[in-house]
Amino acid sequence: MTDPIRLLLVEDNPGDAVLLRETLREVGGKDQFTLTHVTRLDEALEKLSSQTFDVILLDLSLPDAHGLETLSRTNASASGTPIVVLTGNNDDTIAYKAVQEGAQDYLVKGKADANLVARSLRYAIERQRMVAQLKRAREVERHMANHDALTGLPNRQLFYDRLGQAINHARREEKSVAVMFLDLDDFKLLNDTLGHEVGDRLLQAVADRLREVLRDTDTAARLGGDEFTLILYGTMTADEPARVAQRVLDAIAEPFQLDNNDLFATGSVGISVFPQDGDDVETMVRNADMAMYRAKGAGKNNYQFYTPAMNREAIERMEMEKELRRALEHDEIIVYYQPQVEIRSGRITGMEALARWRLPDGTIIDPDRFIPLAEETGLIVPLGERVVRMACAQNKAWQRAGIPPIRVAVNLSARQLQKRPAGRQAGYDPVTTIPGILEEIGLDAKYLELEITESVLMRDAEYSVQTISALYDQGIRFAIDDFGIGYSSMNYLKVLPASKLKIDRSFVRMIGRNPRDTAIAEAIIAMAHSLDMKAVAEGVETVDQWEKLRSLHCDEVQGYLFSEPVAPNDATALLADAVRKSA
Repeated sequence: MTDPIRLLLVEDNPGDAVLLRETLREVGGKDQFTLTHVTRLDEALEKLSSQTFDVILLDLSLPDAHGLETLSRTNASASGTPIVVLTGNNDDTIAYKAVQEGAQDYLVKGKADANLVARSLRYAIERQRMVAQLKRAREVERHMANHDALTGLPNRQLFYDRLGQAINHARREEKSVAVMFLDLDDFKLLNDTLGHEVGDRLLQAVADRLREVLRDTDTAARLGGDEFTLILYGTMTADEPARVAQRVLDAIAEPFQLDNNDLFATGSVGISVFPQDGDDVETMVRNADMAMYRAKGAGKNNYQFYTPAMNREAIERMEMEKELRRALEHDEIIVYYQPQVEIRSGRITGMEALARWRLPDGTIIDPDRFIPLAEETGLIVPLGERVVRMACAQNKAWQRAGIPPIRVAVNLSARQLQKRPAGRQAGYDPVTTIPGILEEIGLDAKYLELEITESVLMRDAEYSVQTISALYDQGIRFAIDDFGIGYSSMNYLKVLPASKLKIDRSFVRMIGRNPRDTAIAEAIIAMAHSLDMKAVAEGVETVDQWEKLRSLHCDEVQGYLFSEPVAPNDATALLADAVRKSA
């Protein structure tokens, strides 16, 4: 059984009111309509302010209102309630205008039988419902066109529109606008290792935190991927954008609870301010984007303001990326080798392969300039694969030349260890690619050693250990590089199939002179031996350092005391000379 229709009758003529009551009773009895009757418009408006009705039956000629004014005043208070107007015999023209002004239908007094009245009222309700549904659908469509489907934040289109409006207002009112470009650090690695579902939920959680830290007058938007933008508008002190940026970074740094597990994330923020950093939307966003890249280059999890010098740096970076791609295509990436020496015997036990970029004119570009760029752009994967291939080929050439077999060590980056996303076309996969290179070249796997840093290991420790274990099972050996300056989980360290711990050069530099550095080096050596690993010291440059390391029972050393990294021919000469001396 349906609820009765709640009807408000606004009619000042007692006879017409009685007739309508009888008509409604005739068609619906007592159960289909609940009738409230008033005789003046002000009474009707009072009822509408305190009660809810399904339909209004409105006489356009009342003691306190007449004609279309009656309709317009009722519409203003009716909150979408459908209205059917009542007119006299000679009021067809005004009835048509009333429908054009928003009435759902009209009835002529004295000419409407019971069925016509009932049908008109029900159709009015149904048409109003359909209009409301259509309006809601359009609102949803408009919202979806201007908001990000995943986070509900404004999308790129709405962000650009709001930023344009903010700049125009600021220009007229001499106020400030700050644009912030936020990028989550290492999000692609997280997405690839933990899956897109976890990545999407993290993005949603980040959006929620941005809503919490911003003012109502500010705007947070998602441009796509893990890129968010923020607009701060109004009268601001010089340091206010910095305070907001730090609040954003602090909010993101708090652990995210996903599936009852803590997930940690950080962000890098770039800031540009109107008018000094640009006077149009594109320039403001571009400059904030450049400042964000500066923040990443400064170690991530920080903010940077735009400076004009960044334009020059951005151009140089784009040019270097283009040249690095060209270098990979034209075999300009070469490998230098630095010997690793057994401290007890002075025998060369291995060579570390180090990438160098040789320009066509012979100039060698320092790896500190192009390796970070390769990491950032993903070029480290083809570059790293090439270094592995060249180092293995060189090692095989040394063996063919009669040099006793040694291990060649190659650094492995985080991107080279990352899990290949599901559904992506098969490409580089360390578990298959690296053994494939060894098989192609004909080098026994035990003569390849891959070096990973603590930070690389801890990006996704469980998956890293699985990958390393799979390669170890195929005969490849591992060393943990730069040990002591990162952060390690001892639980993973004890199960990691590594054979060496390499003491970072920062502890070797002052060994024997700084008690703390000496104690750290001694502790690392003892830890390595307790885990059945060898300890290797990097950056050994003096005899005093070598003597102190020998007294601490360090196993191997490498550094300028023995040789700087050298080209393949010079490395071959070093090995050949060592063979002659041992003969």
